[in-house]
This record gives sequence, C-alpha cells and structure tokens, in this order.
Amino acid sequence: MKTVKSLIILMVTLGCLFAQKNTSSGNTEWDNGIMHFKSNDGKFRTKFDVRMFIQGGKFSDDSENVMSNSTHLRKGRFAIKVKMWDYWQAEWDMDIADVAVEIKDMWVAYTGLNNAFVKLGNYKVPFGLEILTSSRYISFIERSYTSMSFKMGRRMAIGYTKWGERWNVSGNYFGQTFYPGDRKDKNDEVGGGYAFRLAAAPHIGPLLIHGGVSYANYLPDVDEAANRVEFKSEPENKLGDSEHVDTGVIMNVDRVIQKGLEGAVRLNNFCVQGEYMKTDVNRYGDYKGTPYEDASFEGGYGFFSWLITGEKRPWDKTQGEFGQVIPNSNKLGAWELLFRYSYINLSDPTATGSGHEDGILGGKAINMTYGLTWYANPNVKFMLNYIITDNSINADDEVSGGDYDFNSILLQALINF
Repeated sequence: MKTVKSLIILMVTLGCLFAQKNTSSGNTEWDNGIMHFKSNDGKFRTKFDVRMFIQGGKFSDDSENVMSNSTHLRKGRFAIKVKMWDYWQAEWDMDIADVAVEIKDMWVAYTGLNNAFVKLGNYKVPFGLEILTSSRYISFIERSYTSMSFKMGRRMAIGYTKWGERWNVSGNYFGQTFYPGDRKDKNDEVGGGYAFRLAAAPHIGPLLIHGGVSYANYLPDVDEAANRVEFKSEPENKLGDSEHVDTGVIMNVDRVIQKGLEGAVRLNNFCVQGEYMKTDVNRYGDYKGTPYEDASFEGGYGFFSWLITGEKRPWDKTQGEFGQVIPNSNKLGAWELLFRYSYINLSDPTATGSGHEDGILGGKAINMTYGLTWYANPNVKFMLNYIITDNSINADDEVSGGDYDFNSILLQALINF
C-alpha cells in the first residue's frame, strides 16, 4: 500500500511540474461529471478516473450457512488518463480495494490514424460485449456467469482498433496476465495467443440493432507440472467468495479456443441484450501414458432493460459497446428496471483424464436477476439486485454437497469522478 501511495504522489507531483513547464496555459472542463485538465492548444489533456463500489448483501434460503451476509468495498479504482502531443494517449490504472493492490490498465496508444489506434501495454483482450464494458456502465451489479467464467482478463498485448459510424473491429496479439515480480507462484513460461472482435450497430428506423462476434485462440501458461487451465465463477455475487461452478484444474492442455456471439436491440428507452460463449479445451492425447480427452464448456445470458424516465443507452462507436446512461434530470435522476436470465455449463462427461475418470464435472447453474437502478446523476448510481440461484448436483461448494439453491439481495452504491 505504501508503494501505491508513493506512486500516486509521484504522478500528481509530475503532473503539477508539467503544468508549470508547459508554455501553453490551460483550463479545466467538466464532461458528464468528470474533470479534465486541458491545454489551450489542445495538445495535452489529463483526467482522473476514481471509482468506489460500496456493496452490501444478504442471502436467504442459506440453510447450510454457506454464503456470507456482509458489506465491503468491492472496488477502489484510481486511474490517470492522458493525451500527449495530439497523437498519443496513455492510461495508468490500479485497484486498491480489499487491502490489496491489483494492476489494471497500463498502456500507451498512437491515435494519429483515421478512426483507428494502435495500443501497447496491459489491457483487456477484445472478447465479448459484457466483458469489455466498463464496470461503470454494466447494467447489473456483477457480470453474468459466462463473462466471469470465460474472461481472459487483462494481458500484455499489442493491438489495433478501427471504427466507422456504425461498426468497430479490434484485434490483438497477447501474452501473459501481468504477474507482480515477487509473486511466488508465477509460471515458468507464459502462454499467449490472439483474439479479435467485430461489432456493428446499424439503425433501422427507430431501432438500433447491435451484433458481434468474438474469437480467441491461446496457449495456457506452463508450470513445472503441466499445461493447465481452470474455469470457475461465483453466483453473480461476490459476497462470500464461493465459486459453486468450478472445473478444477484441467491438466495437459495444448490450446484453448473461445468463441462468442453477441446481440442487442434498442428501441428508444427499451433494450434487450444477450450473449452466447463456448470454450473448447484441446488437450494432448497422452501424457506419461495417461490418455486425455478434449473438453467443451458453454454459457450465455439475456437481459431486458427499461429506462422508465426516457433515457437511451448510447452506443460508443470507438469501443463498439454501449456507454454511460446520462440522466435527463439531475434532480430526479434516471430510473431503470431490469431482468436477466443467465446459465453456465462447466461439465463435460466426455472429457476424461487423470483425476477425471467420469469427465470434468464443474457443475451447471442458472440465475434469474431482477434489478432496479437509480442514476442519481452522472457521478452517482445506486443498484438493487434480487438474484435467484439454481445450482446443479455438481455445482459443489465443498460444504453443501451440491445442488444447493438460494436467493440473495445485493445493493451497490457506485461513485465515480
């Protein structure tokens, strides 16, 4: 934590020194509640991105006392985003919640191209709509089962993004997840691969129709035992940190291939959105005399949104995703009703191998979430979710023995500036 404080102080100090040395005086602007420091010649621009996610929740029908009623600081983000010399941008972003430090976006990009940029550094792999959507803008308190299970996270990568008025394409070649230098369990070799995503959102009369595809192909990280991967997820609720669906460690993996389909339809202040993802795990046929079979997992979600105060979910062509809801009135705010159905299947009985004589039985689960969101203003948002969780017999938390169903209510306050 001392290191984080020192880095923040250093960045702010350098920013002040730079402002004093810059021969072009500047000014301060506000854009949807976010402060920007901008030079008069437009060559330099700086803004902070500070986020606080304060959560509290309670579980019902939790007869085995598996889950945890609690409150916590879900995230505490601090980021600096800058524009330099017209054609360069950079971001420095960290999460300092839960008395832990996690590196997020750290990249530099060249933007001197026609509706395009090249990015180098640590950032999200271009895969999926909900995964890529900022935590400030996602419609529910937590992302769906599929997004949590199949996310590849942020990777060291180089990539290219280009867009038009109603389309966006992005691809990158990536390496490992960033490991701090003192992490003891870091792998001997790092996996990597490539990914791309194409999204389009044409208007047909009053309708905006979003469609997209994603593809990723990568090698697993390598350690002393074997190439291995694992897929798992909490029940769309981070309280209790209980991962009911979990494949466990899958050994002897040659390559992982992930595919995704996404779609959405927006009609004025109504919107439906959904995704389907499939993950194929290709394994070496034999390892030290033990046969291994390939595995395949899938999941998806669909949700309905009604902004009852009349606002629209905007589509951001530079990202190929939906952006921030801005209330029409900062006195009344914007109000939204939502419903989401999601499922995950992390079981494949055909994927036999050492330790998996009956296949990989990570479990199946279905969630139904009812939501109410109040966008008090562009900087403050309150979210209430009621979640009904239906687990299969193999969705085992190692306490209940599987097939453990429960409900939960989750409240979150999001403050960003």
